[in-house]
Amino acid sequence: MTSDVVMQLVYSGIFLVVVYLLFHLLARSARKTQEKLGIRRSRYFAMRRLLLLAAILTAVGGLIFIWGLTLKNVWVAVSSVLAVVAIAFFAVWSLVGNILAGIILYFTSPFKIDDEIEVSPDPVRGQVMAINTFYTVLLDADKNHVNIPNSMFFQKYIRVKARSSKGWGDDSAVSENED
Repeated sequence: MTSDVVMQLVYSGIFLVVVYLLFHLLARSARKTQEKLGIRRSRYFAMRRLLLLAAILTAVGGLIFIWGLTLKNVWVAVSSVLAVVAIAFFAVWSLVGNILAGIILYFTSPFKIDDEIEVSPDPVRGQVMAINTFYTVLLDADKNHVNIPNSMFFQKYIRVKARSSKGWGDDSAVSENED
């Protein structure tokens, strides 16, 4: 390592220690003021969060200055990290949404295995073969397996074919003696 890098590391360490000590000194002062004046604890915690935010921003700003970084480079790095985080959250959101929908389907039981259902407005009909963690499997009239993400059942209309009827929407075949 060159002497410039070593000096930047030393300055960074000293600066971070000063910011840390200053934060704790101000937080202690705020605590004493809260106790002395009888200010609510919620106000003290709000002040402490504000001091922590100021300390973090001061530390980041000081390190940017010490290392001689330009704001353009910092902005590119921050926006790149935020883009990766956003993509990761989107991917996880989809998985978690399907898992939670599967759990809700399990407990609410809007349809069961072997029921025939129709997903509207999409022209999807079939017999429920399985309700899995991420998707539900239907067997359509052509004996094809259709995988439907569980979260779609909360975005579409689902019609469950009555077990005693002969066809879709044919209520005339339902017996009056059925309970």
